[in-house]
Amino acid sequence: MIDTRHLSAALDDTQEEFDGALDRTHALTPASEALREPQVNLAHDHITTMGRLTASVANEVTHPIATILTNAQAARHFLDHLPPDLDEVREALDCIVRDAHRASALIDWIRRPLQGDAAEEAARGDQ
Repeated sequence: MIDTRHLSAALDDTQEEFDGALDRTHALTPASEALREPQVNLAHDHITTMGRLTASVANEVTHPIATILTNAQAARHFLDHLPPDLDEVREALDCIVRDAHRASALIDWIRRPLQGDAAEEAARGDQ
């Protein structure tokens, strides 16, 4: 005959462990739900910050491009004079070059952190 006392004790221990795990799970559920709202708020703040950053960068890039366009139009105007005002054309072209460098530097500044992350990931992947 099989001694069921050991089997019964083992089942009781297993049931107690299961009940304990279930109680811990139920205790964690409200804590998990309490963390959801701060996570949603953090994600919203992140999106808002990225939107503001994007608008700022767009403004910074748009300004030198608009100035380049204005100076190019002015250079055309000075070339249409009889005789052409070459000093004014040179000045407008110098402004165009300066603003093109400014826009390029700004774009490089934006890219630099992104390229750094890609380079770091590539370096980690090579290890």
